[in-house]
Amino acid sequence: MPEERVLVLGAGTGGLVAANLLAYHGYKVTIVEKSDFHLFQPGMLWIAFKGHRPERYLRPVEDLVRPGVELVKGVVEKVDFAERKVTLGDGRSLSYDKIIVALGASLDYDAVPGHRQLFESIGDYFGGADAAAKFWSHFSKLTEGTLVVAAADPLYKCPPAPHKAAFLAADTLRRKGLLGKVKVVLALPFIHEYASETMAKIIGPKLREAGIEVKTMFTVDSIDVENKVINSLEGESIEYTLATVIPVHGGPRIEVNPPNAVDEDGYIKVNKYTLQVEGYDDAYAIGDCTNAPTSKTGVTAHLGAEVVVDRIMGFEARFTGRTNCPVVADGEAAFVISDYEHPPVPVRFSKMKRLMEDLFIAAYWSSLKYPEKWQAVFRAYFEATSPAVLGERGW
Repeated sequence: MPEERVLVLGAGTGGLVAANLLAYHGYKVTIVEKSDFHLFQPGMLWIAFKGHRPERYLRPVEDLVRPGVELVKGVVEKVDFAERKVTLGDGRSLSYDKIIVALGASLDYDAVPGHRQLFESIGDYFGGADAAAKFWSHFSKLTEGTLVVAAADPLYKCPPAPHKAAFLAADTLRRKGLLGKVKVVLALPFIHEYASETMAKIIGPKLREAGIEVKTMFTVDSIDVENKVINSLEGESIEYTLATVIPVHGGPRIEVNPPNAVDEDGYIKVNKYTLQVEGYDDAYAIGDCTNAPTSKTGVTAHLGAEVVVDRIMGFEARFTGRTNCPVVADGEAAFVISDYEHPPVPVRFSKMKRLMEDLFIAAYWSSLKYPEKWQAVFRAYFEATSPAVLGERGW
């Protein structure tokens, strides 16, 4: 039995996969989480734009932690990499031999003037299941005007999230016979319909086909809630009847020692291949809380967790920065597939990929608690669909 004590901070996708895999391999693992429930974050889109019940995408954290993992409820206040110590908000202190930080990104609703007022009045699809349900209560009553889906910064969780929001909103409006009476505007801080020109050429026509108006080079700078106007950093404005804006993201709101272990936005600095915290061979960070130059998604957190577990076990595993972000539209789906060495490859929309997305959602909870049972399946998929294999021909 391994003697090392591993401390995992955060019971999101990456944290649960790492903790449960390590426990499966006999390690003594403690996981710290502030929330009683784990949220399947893509589900917020379905709550906000399709009216799904929030509990469909929530599970008690204690039900997702396998036997052998100690669950500590608490808020992480400080991580001291030099002293190998973590301090919780209630004053408790935890020590470790190895640590995995998986605290996710923080959302700053105060970075853009007017954003907190908008969020508190109508919710959104980023701030939690309750916020998504609140947004649905407003969207479901919309019968005319303009719905705006926008972003306050180019860096946010799940790059195709605003596209999925616009597609789902348009589909709901179409089914209600309201598309046209309600205009859907997707405002993006990119020069194309997607950050990658390759995927923009595939997603763009689908957006137009769905009746969605796209405004590029529109980075939200302020929101005038009283007059219902969104202003951009580039100098344009959009009037809205209902709007949802992705908030500015940053690293976890914790104190870190040494301070230079985080960048200016609070993201933990890691070696992008090993996911070790810079300067420390006993500390790792995975998922949305790191400065690794890849998308902030559940897939990257899951794959990063597997790499870190392998490295703790003594294997020379390397993180590739692989992404696999689904874009759902009208009964079809595509995936944004890339890694450190390859930009997104051309992946076209199909009904089969939409089915694959549903199958993944069905397997999600099991893959968190028993990741070892899914490793062979996931690894076969990721090898078969790696950017190097797909190449310019795409999929």
